[in-house]
Amino acid sequence: MDLSEWLNMRFLDWQRSEGKRKTIAEFASYLDVSQASLSDWLRGKYAPKGQNLAKIAEKLGYEIYDVLGIPRPMPAELDEKINDLIQAARQFPPEIQAHVISAFRELIPLLMERGITDEDQIMWMLADMLRKRVDPDLNPDKLASQITGFPRIAYPIGVGFRFDTPENIQRFKLAGMDAARKIDELGLDEDSQQGQAVILQVFLDAGFPLLDMNDINISDAPDEQ
Repeated sequence: MDLSEWLNMRFLDWQRSEGKRKTIAEFASYLDVSQASLSDWLRGKYAPKGQNLAKIAEKLGYEIYDVLGIPRPMPAELDEKINDLIQAARQFPPEIQAHVISAFRELIPLLMERGITDEDQIMWMLADMLRKRVDPDLNPDKLASQITGFPRIAYPIGVGFRFDTPENIQRFKLAGMDAARKIDELGLDEDSQQGQAVILQVFLDAGFPLLDMNDINISDAPDEQ
């Protein structure tokens, strides 16, 4: 699909969303660009650049960069976060820095595609990228936590807990932070049997009872086809 086809499709989509037929002049006003320029773009005569390109992307979607075959710009908020993380990575030896930069190259397109700016999500995704690149003895989860400056969270695998009140959600997250600190202090692998036993105990000590299977209504489950 070329730019002309893409813009004409977006023009039709915009008219449908408005519920009535619209003119090119009205579409140009919506995009905050000149009618003459929009007409040229719709005919495939020229391609928008600079601020005009940014305005169209903001209103119609960043796929326009894909159509034009140029990299999508990084949102300002994400750009600032990534720059801060790269600076934080410089405290580590050069070989670790190289792995971190490599992880960022893979991570940034995913963050942009999914619109992720939440620090916790960035930390977890960075940890996943680092697991593929660094020795497990370096503790990729702890490394990602140190780079982002956010405490990591360790949860027990394969068990459920009963929540009595919505307020327990934040307390549950704090217990996960305590569990992560505990296994780091003991030098345990989070996924090991011993590490999982420690994590589970932290949650039990925090007062979270295990979910009783009798509490689950099996009749609510979908029938097998």
